[in-house]
Amino acid sequence: METFEIIPIRVGEFLFMHKAALTYQVDFMTQMVAPVIMYLIKGKDKLVLVDTGGGDEEWAKKYHHPIRRPADEAPAAALKKIGVNVEDIELVVNTHLHWDHCFNNGLFTKAKIYVQKREMQCAVSPLPTQWTFYETHQIGMVPQWFKGYERITALEGDFNLFPGIDIVTLPGHTPGFQGVVVNTAAGRCLIASDTLGLFQNWEGIGHYKHIPSGIHYDLVEYYRTFEKMERICDYVLPGHDPLVFEHKIYPYAELTREFVSRRASAMVASSS
Repeated sequence: METFEIIPIRVGEFLFMHKAALTYQVDFMTQMVAPVIMYLIKGKDKLVLVDTGGGDEEWAKKYHHPIRRPADEAPAAALKKIGVNVEDIELVVNTHLHWDHCFNNGLFTKAKIYVQKREMQCAVSPLPTQWTFYETHQIGMVPQWFKGYERITALEGDFNLFPGIDIVTLPGHTPGFQGVVVNTAAGRCLIASDTLGLFQNWEGIGHYKHIPSGIHYDLVEYYRTFEKMERICDYVLPGHDPLVFEHKIYPYAELTREFVSRRASAMVASSS
């Protein structure tokens, strides 16, 4: 089966975020700068973009909270820096329809867009606490993901995009949340986006094995999602962690060597 590489792309950053918004009831007093991230999955002849980022500085300040997004971090410019044009993107996966993950769907005019049907239903009529996140008509807004509406394929459950790339449902942060499992040289990478705002959500703290986001719909579903994630992936990539950018590409060499070593040890153990 083909293996793929994953390139994290910074498309702005929230100038301040209360960490507890990402780590439920943990580190209430801590503030942080949190990047907005798109992920590009790159194969021999395939390009898949996971999420399309948020609005510009003026939009964010007016309707949400301040971000910094220099010109070279606008989605088209950020892709151009790695040699990709917006016209090259034929497949977009929206993990969910919060504004900072789907705002630029309309930019990718040649792309088929994959969203869970349940997420689309929620985005039209969400809980009041998430009206702003979805930019809904209840507060007089028109969601920007509507600009790519005619190219959306509404999924109902897990879906094999093609060999080596699977879309998987991960409800909790939102009802119709989905991630992408990618076959890489270091095993199965789950692009978990905001199911894990930070690596710490997955690694846990103290007696917490995993930590849900502070923004969520259903904690029972969220913990079932954690159990599913443990079964389907070898490593994860989160939605807003600055540590993601310690590496320009995933898997990086050390991670690949570690995986190969573990796999070799497992094979030896199973044959003895």
